[in-house]
Amino acid sequence: MPPRRLINTATYELYKNGDAEVKASPHYAILSHRWGKAEVTFQMLTNPQWRESNLGAEPMKKIREACKKARDRDTPIEWLWCDTCCIDKNNSEELRSSIDSMFEWYRKATVCYGYLTDVDWDPSRQQMSKSVDRPNQESVWFERGWTLQELLAPRYMEFFDRNWTFMGTRDGLSDKLQSVTGIAKKYLTGAANFKQASVATRMGWMAGRTTTEIEDIAYSMLGLLDISMPIYYGEGVKAFMRLQRTLIESSWDESLFAWTTPANGLTCYRRDNKTPVWAPNSWGLLAPSPDCFSRYRDLVVLPDLYVPRLSGSYKWVQRAIQFEMPMKSGTEVTNFFGRARKEVTLPLNCWRQHDDGKSWNVNVKLRKNGHVYSRIDCDDVVEKRGSKPSTNSVMGVDQVVTRPLTVAQPDEIDLELLPMQDTHH
Repeated sequence: MPPRRLINTATYELYKNGDAEVKASPHYAILSHRWGKAEVTFQMLTNPQWRESNLGAEPMKKIREACKKARDRDTPIEWLWCDTCCIDKNNSEELRSSIDSMFEWYRKATVCYGYLTDVDWDPSRQQMSKSVDRPNQESVWFERGWTLQELLAPRYMEFFDRNWTFMGTRDGLSDKLQSVTGIAKKYLTGAANFKQASVATRMGWMAGRTTTEIEDIAYSMLGLLDISMPIYYGEGVKAFMRLQRTLIESSWDESLFAWTTPANGLTCYRRDNKTPVWAPNSWGLLAPSPDCFSRYRDLVVLPDLYVPRLSGSYKWVQRAIQFEMPMKSGTEVTNFFGRARKEVTLPLNCWRQHDDGKSWNVNVKLRKNGHVYSRIDCDDVVEKRGSKPSTNSVMGVDQVVTRPLTVAQPDEIDLELLPMQDTHH
C-alpha cells in the first residue's frame, strides 16, 4: 500500500492512495532531506490559491526539483512523497499512524532521493564536500535521527547536493557513507540484511544523532529494530526506555545490555543548554540513550555460541528485568556457603570478534542491593576470551549452570532534563 497521500509530480496536487489515478500507477519516489526554516505544509499544498501563487517560491523549490527528477527518469514516476506536506500533522492520529508506517513507505518506494542541502559535489574528483555551513564537519543530514532509517530502508537511493547535482547512488557512495556513518558497507549495498545486525550495532548507528522532538530518538528506530509500539509525544526520554522494554518482549538479542557511558555524555538529548543527568554507577541493564552503544557497533550474536536460557528468556517485571543467566566459573550468584555474592560478572549472549579470529564474550558487572541487583561500572564492560557458559554434568548430560537474577531498572523519570553541566554524565 502506498503512503496515504502523494504529490502529483506534474501538477503538485495531493492525491489519496485510494484515488483512481494513484491506483492506475502506484509507483512513487520519496524524499529524504533535512527540514529547513520554511517548509511547505499539508495545509499550504492543499490550498489551490497558495499553490498557484507560490509555485515558484523558495519553499517549493525542494519539491519542484524532486518532482522533476522523478518525471525525468527513463520510466517517469508520477508520484512523490515528502514528509513535510503529505502528512496532516494537525491530526494526531494520522501523525502516529504515519510514523508507524514510515519505514515501509521508504522501503517500498521506487527510488529515494537523498537531498543534502549543505554540501557541494566535485565531479572532477568525484568527491562530496564537507558541510558548507560548518567548516570541517560532514553534512547535517548525517546527524539527524530520522535520516538513519531513510538511508537504510530504501531498496534504491540517489544522492544530490545543495544544487541538485547528482552525486551517486547509495551503492556507489558506500565507502563515503560507511566512513561517515559507521555502518558497514555490506549493509549499505544490500550484500547483507541490516536487520541481521545485532541490536547493539543498530543502536550504535543512532549514536550522536539528534531529533527535534526527544521522543523521536526512539520512534525513528522502530522500523530499524522491526518493532511497533504506541506513539506518545510528551513522554520525553521515557520513549527510549519503553523502546527497549518492547525489544525485551520480542527479541532474545542480549547485546541490548552491552553498552557503556558515552565519553561525550548523552548528546542525543542535548538542546537549549540542557542535558539529562543520570546515575551511571548504580543503574539497570537498559541504556539511557543510543549514545551508550557508540563503542559497540561491532558486537555480534553468534548462533553457534548462543546458549539458550533454561527459562526460555528474560522478562520485564515491575521496574526490573528478571531472568536466568548462564554463569561462567567464579561468577555464580551464590558463593560456596550458598550466600548471595555482593558483586557478580554477568556474561551476555553476545561477542566481539578480534583480529586473531577469537570471539570474546561480553560481560557486565552487577552489585546486590537488597533483594535485587544494579549495574555498576557503567563506563566499561568486561570482555573474556571464550564463549560457552560453564555446565554441570547430570547423569552424563551437560547442562547449563544458571542462577536467577533480578536487576532493578531506575524509574525513567530519573532521566530529567537539567541545566547543562561542565562534567560528563
